[in-house]
Amino acid sequence: MTHVHFQPVGGAAGDMTLAALVAAGAPLPAITASLRGLGVAFDLATERVEVNGVRALRVDVEYPGESSHRTFRDVRALIEGAGLPVRASSRALEAFRLLAVAEGAVHNEDTEEVIFHEVGAVDSIVDVVGSCVALELLDASSVSCGPLPMGTGVVDAAHGPLPVPGPATLEILKGSLVRWTDEPGETTTPTGAVLMRSFTGGEFTDAAPAMILHATGYGAGTARLRSAPNLLRAVVGELKGPEGGVELLEANVDDAPGELLGAAVECLLAAGALDAWLEPIVMKRGRGAYKACALALSGDRERLALLLMRETGTLGVRHHTVGRTVAGRRRVVVDLPYGKCRVKVGSIDGEDFVVAPEYADAARLARETGLPLPRVYEDTKAAFSGRDQASGISRNLRPRKKGPSGSRARP
Repeated sequence: MTHVHFQPVGGAAGDMTLAALVAAGAPLPAITASLRGLGVAFDLATERVEVNGVRALRVDVEYPGESSHRTFRDVRALIEGAGLPVRASSRALEAFRLLAVAEGAVHNEDTEEVIFHEVGAVDSIVDVVGSCVALELLDASSVSCGPLPMGTGVVDAAHGPLPVPGPATLEILKGSLVRWTDEPGETTTPTGAVLMRSFTGGEFTDAAPAMILHATGYGAGTARLRSAPNLLRAVVGELKGPEGGVELLEANVDDAPGELLGAAVECLLAAGALDAWLEPIVMKRGRGAYKACALALSGDRERLALLLMRETGTLGVRHHTVGRTVAGRRRVVVDLPYGKCRVKVGSIDGEDFVVAPEYADAARLARETGLPLPRVYEDTKAAFSGRDQASGISRNLRPRKKGPSGSRARP
Protein backbone atom coordinates (compact mmCIF):
# COMPACT_ATOMS: atom_id res chain seq x y z
CA MET A 1 0.00 0.00 0.00
CA THR A 2 1.41 3.37 -1.02
CA HIS A 3 1.84 5.79 1.87
CA VAL A 4 2.91 9.45 1.86
CA HIS A 5 4.53 11.01 4.92
CA PHE A 6 4.90 14.79 5.02
CA GLN A 7 7.67 16.42 7.02
CA PRO A 8 6.96 20.16 7.49
CA VAL A 9 10.60 21.16 7.86
CA GLY A 10 9.87 24.87 7.58
CA GLY A 11 6.09 24.83 7.32
CA ALA A 12 3.18 23.87 5.09
CA ALA A 13 1.19 25.74 2.46
CA GLY A 14 -0.98 24.74 -0.48
CA ASP A 15 1.65 25.49 -3.13
CA MET A 16 4.36 23.72 -1.11
CA THR A 17 2.17 20.61 -0.81
CA LEU A 18 1.49 20.46 -4.53
CA ALA A 19 5.17 21.08 -5.33
CA ALA A 20 6.37 18.36 -2.94
CA LEU A 21 4.03 15.77 -4.47
CA VAL A 22 5.03 16.69 -8.02
CA ALA A 23 8.71 16.51 -7.04
CA ALA A 24 8.02 13.07 -5.54
CA GLY A 25 6.68 11.76 -8.84
CA ALA A 26 3.08 12.92 -9.39
CA PRO A 27 2.93 13.82 -13.13
CA LEU A 28 2.20 17.52 -13.60
CA PRO A 29 0.56 17.15 -17.07
CA ALA A 30 -1.98 14.66 -15.67
CA ILE A 31 -2.66 16.95 -12.69
CA THR A 32 -3.22 19.90 -15.02
CA ALA A 33 -5.53 17.85 -17.25
CA SER A 34 -7.71 16.94 -14.25
CA LEU A 35 -7.80 20.52 -13.01
CA ARG A 36 -9.13 21.76 -16.36
CA GLY A 37 -12.43 20.20 -15.35
CA LEU A 38 -12.83 22.93 -12.71
CA GLY A 39 -13.68 25.36 -15.50
CA VAL A 40 -11.37 28.14 -14.27
CA ALA A 41 -8.56 29.72 -16.30
CA PHE A 42 -5.05 29.02 -14.98
CA ASP A 43 -1.56 27.87 -15.89
CA LEU A 44 0.91 26.01 -13.68
CA ALA A 45 4.54 27.16 -13.76
CA THR A 46 7.33 25.25 -12.02
CA GLU A 47 10.82 26.32 -11.02
CA ARG A 48 13.72 24.24 -9.72
CA VAL A 49 15.35 26.00 -6.78
CA GLU A 50 17.93 25.31 -4.08
CA VAL A 51 17.06 25.93 -0.45
CA ASN A 52 20.04 25.61 1.91
CA GLY A 53 21.68 23.41 -0.70
CA VAL A 54 18.64 21.13 -1.10
CA ARG A 55 17.16 20.81 -4.59
CA ALA A 56 13.45 21.59 -4.43
CA LEU A 57 10.49 22.52 -6.60
CA ARG A 58 8.40 25.66 -6.51
CA VAL A 59 4.95 25.73 -8.15
CA ASP A 60 3.18 28.94 -9.12
CA VAL A 61 -0.43 29.23 -10.28
CA GLU A 62 -0.84 31.92 -12.92
CA TYR A 63 -4.36 33.18 -13.60
CA PRO A 64 -6.14 36.31 -14.85
CA GLY A 65 -7.32 38.82 -12.27
CA GLU A 66 -10.74 37.95 -10.85
CA SER A 67 -12.85 38.28 -7.75
CA SER A 68 -11.74 35.75 -5.15
CA HIS A 69 -14.92 36.03 -3.11
CA ARG A 70 -16.39 32.56 -3.47
CA THR A 71 -18.63 30.84 -0.95
CA PHE A 72 -18.21 27.25 0.16
CA ARG A 73 -21.23 26.44 -2.00
CA ASP A 74 -19.47 27.96 -5.05
CA VAL A 75 -16.26 26.00 -4.49
CA ARG A 76 -18.14 22.78 -3.84
CA ALA A 77 -20.00 23.17 -7.14
CA LEU A 78 -16.69 23.61 -8.98
CA ILE A 79 -15.24 20.44 -7.45
CA GLU A 80 -18.36 18.32 -7.89
CA GLY A 81 -18.61 19.33 -11.55
CA ALA A 82 -14.95 18.74 -12.36
CA GLY A 83 -15.19 15.00 -13.04
CA LEU A 84 -12.36 14.18 -10.63
CA PRO A 85 -11.56 10.65 -9.39
CA VAL A 86 -13.79 9.81 -6.44
CA ARG A 87 -11.06 9.77 -3.81
CA ALA A 88 -9.50 13.02 -5.06
CA SER A 89 -12.90 14.72 -5.12
CA SER A 90 -13.71 13.47 -1.61
CA ARG A 91 -10.41 14.71 -0.23
CA ALA A 92 -10.83 18.13 -1.85
CA LEU A 93 -14.41 18.50 -0.64
CA GLU A 94 -13.40 17.50 2.88
CA ALA A 95 -10.59 20.08 2.87
CA PHE A 96 -12.91 22.93 1.90
CA ARG A 97 -15.61 21.68 4.29
CA LEU A 98 -13.14 21.83 7.18
CA LEU A 99 -12.06 25.29 6.06
CA ALA A 100 -15.68 26.48 5.86
CA VAL A 101 -16.39 25.14 9.36
CA ALA A 102 -13.31 26.92 10.72
CA GLU A 103 -14.08 30.22 8.99
CA GLY A 104 -17.69 29.98 10.12
CA ALA A 105 -16.61 29.49 13.73
CA VAL A 106 -14.19 32.43 13.57
CA HIS A 107 -16.60 34.86 11.90
CA ASN A 108 -19.88 33.47 13.31
CA GLU A 109 -21.24 32.60 9.87
CA ASP A 110 -23.23 29.71 8.45
CA THR A 111 -20.93 27.11 6.91
CA GLU A 112 -22.72 27.12 3.55
CA GLU A 113 -22.53 30.92 3.30
CA VAL A 114 -18.93 31.36 4.43
CA ILE A 115 -17.10 33.56 1.94
CA PHE A 116 -13.57 32.45 1.12
CA HIS A 117 -11.41 35.47 0.41
CA GLU A 118 -7.77 34.53 -0.23
CA VAL A 119 -8.68 30.82 -0.25
CA GLY A 120 -11.47 31.45 -2.76
CA ALA A 121 -8.99 32.65 -5.40
CA VAL A 122 -8.04 30.41 -8.31
CA ASP A 123 -4.51 29.78 -7.02
CA SER A 124 -5.71 28.42 -3.68
CA ILE A 125 -8.37 26.24 -5.33
CA VAL A 126 -5.81 24.84 -7.76
CA ASP A 127 -3.32 24.22 -4.93
CA VAL A 128 -5.85 22.30 -2.83
CA VAL A 129 -7.54 20.31 -5.60
CA GLY A 130 -4.22 19.75 -7.39
CA SER A 131 -2.69 18.28 -4.22
CA CYS A 132 -5.63 15.88 -3.89
CA VAL A 133 -5.29 14.82 -7.54
CA ALA A 134 -1.52 14.37 -7.06
CA LEU A 135 -2.13 11.99 -4.14
CA GLU A 136 -4.50 10.01 -6.34
CA LEU A 137 -1.97 9.79 -9.17
CA LEU A 138 0.59 8.48 -6.67
CA ASP A 139 -2.10 5.95 -5.59
CA ALA A 140 -1.62 7.03 -1.98
CA SER A 141 -3.90 4.96 0.22
CA SER A 142 -2.82 6.69 3.43
CA VAL A 143 -1.04 9.84 4.57
CA SER A 144 0.74 10.95 7.72
CA CYS A 145 2.32 14.24 8.71
CA GLY A 146 4.63 15.63 11.38
CA PRO A 147 3.45 18.36 13.78
CA LEU A 148 2.96 21.63 11.90
CA PRO A 149 5.13 24.62 12.95
CA MET A 150 3.38 27.79 14.10
CA GLY A 151 5.07 31.15 13.43
CA THR A 152 4.57 34.50 15.15
CA GLY A 153 3.77 38.09 14.27
CA VAL A 154 1.07 39.63 12.09
CA VAL A 155 -0.07 38.91 8.54
CA ASP A 156 -2.16 41.04 6.15
CA ALA A 157 -5.53 39.53 5.16
CA ALA A 158 -8.79 40.57 3.54
CA HIS A 159 -10.19 41.48 6.98
CA GLY A 160 -7.09 43.52 7.83
CA PRO A 161 -4.01 42.58 9.89
CA LEU A 162 -4.40 39.26 11.70
CA PRO A 163 -2.25 37.54 14.32
CA VAL A 164 -0.03 34.62 13.34
CA PRO A 165 -1.03 31.81 13.43
CA GLY A 166 -4.25 32.94 11.78
CA PRO A 167 -7.49 32.33 13.70
CA ALA A 168 -8.77 29.99 10.98
CA THR A 169 -5.51 28.02 11.04
CA LEU A 170 -5.81 27.42 14.77
CA GLU A 171 -9.47 26.47 14.42
CA ILE A 172 -8.58 23.92 11.72
CA LEU A 173 -5.85 22.40 13.89
CA LYS A 174 -7.90 22.22 17.09
CA GLY A 175 -7.20 18.84 18.71
CA SER A 176 -4.01 18.28 16.70
CA LEU A 177 -0.40 18.28 17.84
CA VAL A 178 1.49 21.41 16.70
CA ARG A 179 4.90 22.88 17.50
CA TRP A 180 5.46 26.51 18.41
CA THR A 181 8.41 28.48 17.03
CA ASP A 182 9.63 32.06 17.27
CA GLU A 183 9.89 32.30 13.47
CA PRO A 184 8.41 35.66 12.40
CA GLY A 185 5.76 35.17 9.74
CA GLU A 186 3.18 32.60 8.70
CA THR A 187 4.93 29.22 8.46
CA THR A 188 1.71 27.21 8.18
CA THR A 189 -1.06 28.75 6.09
CA PRO A 190 -4.77 27.90 6.29
CA THR A 191 -4.52 25.90 3.04
CA GLY A 192 -1.49 23.99 4.30
CA ALA A 193 -3.21 23.28 7.62
CA VAL A 194 -6.47 22.15 6.05
CA LEU A 195 -4.75 19.86 3.55
CA MET A 196 -2.75 18.10 6.24
CA ARG A 197 -5.78 17.90 8.54
CA SER A 198 -8.01 16.44 5.83
CA PHE A 199 -5.33 14.00 4.60
CA THR A 200 -4.53 12.62 8.05
CA GLY A 201 -7.63 13.22 10.17
CA GLY A 202 -5.58 15.61 12.31
CA GLU A 203 -3.27 13.05 13.94
CA PHE A 204 0.24 14.42 13.43
CA THR A 205 3.36 12.50 14.41
CA ASP A 206 7.08 12.77 13.63
CA ALA A 207 7.28 8.97 13.54
CA ALA A 208 6.56 7.84 9.99
CA PRO A 209 5.32 4.25 9.65
CA ALA A 210 7.73 1.57 8.48
CA MET A 211 7.87 1.54 4.70
CA ILE A 212 9.99 0.69 1.70
CA LEU A 213 11.10 4.10 0.41
CA HIS A 214 10.25 4.81 -3.22
CA ALA A 215 10.63 8.57 -3.72
CA THR A 216 11.18 11.87 -1.96
CA GLY A 217 10.11 15.34 -3.06
CA TYR A 218 10.73 18.82 -1.64
CA GLY A 219 8.27 21.69 -2.04
CA ALA A 220 9.77 25.15 -1.51
CA GLY A 221 8.09 28.17 0.01
CA THR A 222 8.84 31.71 -1.13
CA ALA A 223 9.92 33.27 2.17
CA ARG A 224 13.39 32.84 3.62
CA LEU A 225 13.22 31.56 7.19
CA ARG A 226 15.87 32.19 9.82
CA SER A 227 15.30 29.05 11.88
CA ALA A 228 14.85 26.31 9.23
CA PRO A 229 14.91 25.74 5.48
CA ASN A 230 11.51 26.69 4.09
CA LEU A 231 10.72 23.22 2.79
CA LEU A 232 7.93 20.66 2.96
CA ARG A 233 9.19 17.13 2.31
CA ALA A 234 6.99 14.36 0.93
CA VAL A 235 8.26 10.80 1.42
CA VAL A 236 6.53 8.13 -0.68
CA GLY A 237 6.83 4.45 0.11
CA GLU A 238 5.16 1.08 0.45
CA LEU A 239 3.89 0.19 3.91
CA LYS A 240 5.22 -2.94 5.54
CA GLY A 241 4.52 -4.60 8.90
CA PRO A 242 1.34 -4.21 11.01
CA GLU A 243 0.56 -0.78 9.56
CA GLY A 244 0.23 -2.37 6.12
CA GLY A 245 -2.41 -4.92 7.23
CA VAL A 246 -6.03 -4.37 6.22
CA GLU A 247 -9.04 -4.29 8.55
CA LEU A 248 -12.77 -4.15 7.89
CA LEU A 249 -14.73 -1.61 9.96
CA GLU A 250 -18.51 -2.03 10.32
CA ALA A 251 -21.32 -0.25 12.14
CA ASN A 252 -25.10 -0.79 11.99
CA VAL A 253 -26.93 2.54 11.75
CA ASP A 254 -30.72 2.87 11.88
CA ASP A 255 -31.24 6.48 12.96
CA ALA A 256 -29.27 8.60 10.46
CA PRO A 257 -30.72 10.10 7.24
CA GLY A 258 -29.30 8.97 3.93
CA GLU A 259 -27.54 12.24 3.13
CA LEU A 260 -25.54 12.03 6.37
CA LEU A 261 -24.55 8.46 5.65
CA GLY A 262 -23.45 9.44 2.17
CA ALA A 263 -21.38 12.25 3.65
CA ALA A 264 -19.84 9.79 6.11
CA VAL A 265 -18.67 7.60 3.24
CA GLU A 266 -17.07 10.64 1.58
CA CYS A 267 -15.36 11.62 4.84
CA LEU A 268 -13.94 8.11 5.30
CA LEU A 269 -12.53 8.10 1.77
CA ALA A 270 -11.09 11.58 2.19
CA ALA A 271 -9.47 10.54 5.49
CA GLY A 272 -7.61 7.65 3.85
CA ALA A 273 -9.96 4.65 3.89
CA LEU A 274 -9.03 2.17 1.15
CA ASP A 275 -12.73 1.86 0.36
CA ALA A 276 -16.02 2.76 2.01
CA TRP A 277 -19.62 1.81 1.27
CA LEU A 278 -23.15 1.27 2.64
CA GLU A 279 -25.10 -2.00 2.77
CA PRO A 280 -28.88 -2.16 3.35
CA ILE A 281 -29.76 -4.44 6.28
CA VAL A 282 -32.80 -5.38 8.41
CA MET A 283 -32.40 -4.98 12.16
CA LYS A 284 -34.55 -6.09 15.09
CA ARG A 285 -38.31 -5.67 14.81
CA GLY A 286 -37.95 -5.50 11.04
CA ARG A 287 -36.43 -2.02 11.03
CA GLY A 288 -34.65 -1.09 7.81
CA ALA A 289 -31.14 0.22 8.37
CA TYR A 290 -27.70 0.49 6.82
CA LYS A 291 -24.36 -1.05 7.62
CA ALA A 292 -21.59 1.50 7.16
CA CYS A 293 -18.38 -0.26 6.10
CA ALA A 294 -14.80 0.75 5.43
CA LEU A 295 -11.53 -0.95 4.56
CA ALA A 296 -8.61 0.59 6.43
CA LEU A 297 -4.93 -0.03 6.99
CA SER A 298 -4.36 -1.40 10.49
CA GLY A 299 -2.47 1.73 11.47
CA ASP A 300 -5.53 3.84 10.55
CA ARG A 301 -8.12 1.65 12.31
CA GLU A 302 -8.70 3.68 15.46
CA ARG A 303 -8.61 7.04 13.69
CA LEU A 304 -11.16 5.98 11.08
CA ALA A 305 -13.35 4.16 13.63
CA LEU A 306 -13.59 7.39 15.65
CA LEU A 307 -14.38 9.31 12.47
CA LEU A 308 -17.14 6.83 11.61
CA MET A 309 -18.67 7.24 15.08
CA ARG A 310 -18.55 11.04 14.87
CA GLU A 311 -20.09 11.17 11.40
CA THR A 312 -22.91 8.64 11.95
CA GLY A 313 -23.63 8.85 15.69
CA THR A 314 -23.08 5.13 16.17
CA LEU A 315 -21.81 4.15 19.62
CA GLY A 316 -19.46 1.40 18.47
CA VAL A 317 -17.56 0.06 15.48
CA ARG A 318 -16.69 -3.59 14.85
CA HIS A 319 -13.36 -4.37 13.24
CA HIS A 320 -11.44 -7.45 12.22
CA THR A 321 -8.44 -8.24 10.06
CA VAL A 322 -9.15 -9.36 6.51
CA GLY A 323 -6.88 -10.84 3.88
CA ARG A 324 -6.56 -9.53 0.34
CA THR A 325 -4.90 -10.69 -2.86
CA VAL A 326 -3.92 -7.54 -4.73
CA ALA A 327 -2.85 -7.17 -8.34
CA GLY A 328 -0.21 -4.72 -9.43
CA ARG A 329 -1.67 -1.45 -10.60
CA ARG A 330 -0.58 1.73 -12.31
CA ARG A 331 -2.14 4.74 -14.06
CA VAL A 332 -1.23 6.09 -17.47
CA VAL A 333 -2.60 8.84 -19.72
CA VAL A 334 -3.40 8.10 -23.38
CA ASP A 335 -3.91 10.61 -26.19
CA LEU A 336 -7.07 10.32 -28.29
CA PRO A 337 -7.89 12.42 -31.38
CA TYR A 338 -10.31 14.39 -29.21
CA GLY A 339 -8.58 14.60 -25.83
CA LYS A 340 -6.70 12.80 -23.08
CA CYS A 341 -8.01 9.95 -20.94
CA ARG A 342 -6.47 8.34 -17.88
CA VAL A 343 -6.33 4.55 -17.75
CA LYS A 344 -6.03 2.18 -14.78
CA VAL A 345 -3.94 -0.87 -15.63
CA GLY A 346 -3.90 -4.06 -13.56
CA SER A 347 -1.12 -6.63 -13.89
CA ILE A 348 -0.14 -10.04 -12.53
CA ASP A 349 3.49 -11.14 -12.70
CA GLY A 350 4.23 -8.20 -14.97
CA GLU A 351 1.48 -9.08 -17.47
CA ASP A 352 -1.37 -6.60 -17.96
CA PHE A 353 -4.80 -8.20 -17.66
CA VAL A 354 -7.13 -5.25 -16.99
CA VAL A 355 -7.23 -1.94 -18.87
CA ALA A 356 -9.95 0.31 -17.45
CA PRO A 357 -10.46 3.88 -18.71
CA GLU A 358 -11.08 6.39 -15.92
CA TYR A 359 -14.85 6.87 -15.95
CA ALA A 360 -14.75 10.59 -15.15
CA ASP A 361 -12.41 11.29 -18.09
CA ALA A 362 -14.33 9.07 -20.50
CA ALA A 363 -17.68 10.60 -19.50
CA ARG A 364 -16.28 14.11 -19.97
CA LEU A 365 -15.00 13.23 -23.46
CA ALA A 366 -18.36 11.67 -24.35
CA ARG A 367 -20.16 14.87 -23.29
CA GLU A 368 -17.74 17.12 -25.16
CA THR A 369 -17.74 15.14 -28.42
CA GLY A 370 -21.21 13.62 -28.52
CA LEU A 371 -19.70 10.15 -28.88
CA PRO A 372 -21.29 7.17 -27.08
CA LEU A 373 -19.51 6.38 -23.84
CA PRO A 374 -18.85 2.73 -24.84
CA ARG A 375 -17.05 3.91 -27.97
CA VAL A 376 -14.87 6.29 -25.94
CA TYR A 377 -13.95 3.27 -23.81
CA GLU A 378 -13.11 1.28 -26.97
CA ASP A 379 -11.00 4.11 -28.40
CA THR A 380 -9.11 4.47 -25.12
CA LYS A 381 -8.33 0.76 -24.85
CA ALA A 382 -7.23 0.66 -28.49
CA ALA A 383 -4.98 3.69 -28.00
CA PHE A 384 -3.42 2.07 -24.95
CA SER A 385 -2.77 -1.26 -26.62
CA GLY A 386 -1.46 0.32 -29.83
CA ARG A 387 -3.34 -2.23 -31.95
CA ASP A 388 -4.70 0.51 -34.23
CA GLN A 389 -3.19 3.61 -35.75
CA ALA A 390 -4.25 6.78 -33.95
CA SER A 391 -5.83 8.12 -37.13
CA GLY A 392 -7.96 5.04 -37.54
CA ILE A 393 -9.18 4.59 -33.99
CA SER A 394 -12.34 6.57 -34.50
CA ARG A 395 -12.45 7.26 -38.23
CA ASN A 396 -16.20 6.79 -38.17
CA LEU A 397 -16.69 8.47 -34.81
CA ARG A 398 -15.71 12.07 -35.37
CA PRO A 399 -17.29 14.53 -32.90
CA ARG A 400 -20.66 15.71 -34.16
CA LYS A 401 -20.99 19.31 -35.19
CA LYS A 402 -23.12 21.53 -33.03
CA GLY A 403 -26.54 22.43 -34.34
CA PRO A 404 -27.95 25.99 -34.38
CA SER A 405 -29.10 25.71 -30.75
CA GLY A 406 -25.68 24.61 -29.55
CA SER A 407 -26.73 20.98 -29.07
CA ARG A 408 -24.91 18.17 -30.86
CA ALA A 409 -26.41 17.57 -34.31
CA ARG A 410 -27.03 13.97 -35.13
CA PRO A 411 -25.33 12.59 -38.27
